[in-house]
Amino acid sequence: MAGEGRPVLGWLTRKWRSLCAARHAARRATGERNSHGGLLRLLEEVRMLADAARRVCPPERRLQARIAAVNVEMRRLAELVDSPEFRDMDPERRRMLRRDLTYSREQLLRAMGQTPAPTRRLQ
Repeated sequence: MAGEGRPVLGWLTRKWRSLCAARHAARRATGERNSHGGLLRLLEEVRMLADAARRVCPPERRLQARIAAVNVEMRRLAELVDSPEFRDMDPERRRMLRRDLTYSREQLLRAMGQTPAPTRRLQ
C-alpha cells in the first residue's frame, strides 16, 4: 500500500518543480521578484536620464522633441505598470517592454556622450 502512493508523490514533486522553474524564469525575465518593481526602477532611470539629457544636450529642436517624447512616454508607462492591465499582460510583452526600455536608456546615454564639452579647457 505504501508503494502505491509514491507515483503520485513523484508526479506531484515533478509538477511542483516545474511550477517553480516557470516562476523563476518569469522573475528573470522581469528582473526581480516583484514583476513591476524592476520595470518601475528602469522607467525612473530612463526618465532621469531624459531629464539630464534635456539639460546637457544642445538645444536642437528635433533632439529636444525626442527627449520630451521619451519623458511623456515614461510617465504613461509608469501609469500602465500600476494598472491591473499590466498584471494581466503576457510575459513576452513584458520582456519586450524591458528590452525597449533598455534600448531607450542606451540611446539617451549615447546622445549625452556625443554632447560637446561646454569649454575647450580641461577642468
